[in-house]
Amino acid sequence: MMPIRVMRMPRRLTLGILFSALICAVGGCNAPQSVNPFYLSQDVVFDSSLLGEWHGADPSEKGSVLVKAKTEDSYTVEITGYDEDREAEVRWTLEAHQFNYRQDAYIDVFPVAFRVSGKKENFQTEADGMYFVVPVHTVIRMHHDGQKLSLLWSEEDETLNIFKKEDEASKAKRLAREKRQHDILTMSTERLQQEVLGSPPRGTRISETTISLVRKK
Repeated sequence: MMPIRVMRMPRRLTLGILFSALICAVGGCNAPQSVNPFYLSQDVVFDSSLLGEWHGADPSEKGSVLVKAKTEDSYTVEITGYDEDREAEVRWTLEAHQFNYRQDAYIDVFPVAFRVSGKKENFQTEADGMYFVVPVHTVIRMHHDGQKLSLLWSEEDETLNIFKKEDEASKAKRLAREKRQHDILTMSTERLQQEVLGSPPRGTRISETTISLVRKK
């Protein structure tokens, strides 16, 4: 069976912390990811107040998130960032669906295209045109009031000590996490909602990452 790999940003391109985190979330990090969508059609909603251009809450962050209507129930999201010298522009294009599950609002994002434009590098590809790479759905919890947008995702907290040899207990936990991630990758949408969007297993330590955006004035 051909190995499945998720899309990642080329390492030599350094973006600001905010946009690195956003791209990481949709490109292979620890936010829940699956080849199947996290939403059912009856749960999808469309909110026109999400449309427009968003920036990091920290004015020093360079880059933007542009949300446009794609269909009556989906969005096109363009995440744009720059390298440290602003010599190369990096842009991800995503398809996004907003949906509600229980009391929370979520956004499911799916990569469509990737582009680098600059003096030294020019590269563009469709998401499904990258060799040995399978685009995946990523789910992120969200809160917004029309002017401020918060994106949140949770992951199992991992205690990492690079100076300590991995003992059997730590190895077992790591293997269990890896198996869990692999299982999530191929779960049906119904199981994803029940087992991923629901409460974490009892006793599991969870860490949460929050990205804050504000509307461009």
